Amino acid sequence: MLKKIVLSLSFICLIYSSSQAQWQKFTFETQRMGSPFRITISCQDSAGISRGVKRGFKLAAELEGQLSDYQSTSELSQVNLRAGSGEFYPIHEPLRAIIRAGLDAQEKSGGALNIFVGKAVGMWRQARRQGEMPDVNRLHQIATYIQAPCLEFSKDSSAIRLLDSACQMDLGSLGKGFVAQRVLDDLVASGWAHVLVDAGGKLSMTSQNPSGLAWQVALELPVSKQLMSEVLSLKNRSVATSGKTYQSVVLAGKIFSHVIDPRTGMALEHARSATAIAEDGTLADWLATAATVMDMQEIEKLLVKLPDVRLLVFENQLGEPKILFNYHFY
Repeated sequence: MLKKIVLSLSFICLIYSSSQAQWQKFTFETQRMGSPFRITISCQDSAGISRGVKRGFKLAAELEGQLSDYQSTSELSQVNLRAGSGEFYPIHEPLRAIIRAGLDAQEKSGGALNIFVGKAVGMWRQARRQGEMPDVNRLHQIATYIQAPCLEFSKDSSAIRLLDSACQMDLGSLGKGFVAQRVLDDLVASGWAHVLVDAGGKLSMTSQNPSGLAWQVALELPVSKQLMSEVLSLKNRSVATSGKTYQSVVLAGKIFSHVIDPRTGMALEHARSATAIAEDGTLADWLATAATVMDMQEIEKLLVKLPDVRLLVFENQLGEPKILFNYHFY
């Protein structure tokens, strides 16, 4: 009899099963980026697996130490600290790579995804803590500032500077997907060919074994917390979900999401969530976020620029989830 293990994630769960019993799955968990961080390795011989997982966790910690805006000593925080000062700050390749991905996402999404929204994010975080609305006029000002170019690379691209104090980076819209993909790629390169990495519900995966057996991924319906009847068979793909189902706050009698529209500076009020599937974890992550911000016509235009992706957009209507947009998902 096949053994099945179900992992509940934010919007996604995995159903582990294999027709080849000799291939076993080993899952290890730590905490990274404020969420559970899991590595699942499928293999026949577990010798050395602990060393491989430690390597993956170490890389995740190093990336968080460069990309996190919660850690005051991170490269990103140090760059933000100098915003508008004219001073260049040296950065390593991962931050440089995710910034370039963020700039590409900003261009493709027409500004619906903008990594320079950090100052507005900070104002909304403070509002959540204090239970009071942030300064809406200031938020609109910041949204205007960050439509202009915010960042400059040094001549050799080894350092960057932010051109205005209103331009501060926040990588929450693509950071977990980026880290999941980087850890997956590193584990594969070091000899673990059949892996799934879960960075707080952002998944990047290979196949389950050399025969190409896919991972079975089931979506959890927003609001109901029940699984959809359809199960996705995925390999060599990444999955990400974004939305306010589990992260919202009531301010001034309104319910606000943790997701911010960079074009206005305002947190979203609609009860929408999106799940994206792509070849790359960074792309899946930012696409899911952007799809909660954009209207349906904007999403259609965006998808023309993104071959080989799948997207599902839900909205909570009167306590029930309704599919608003289904692009090659089922």
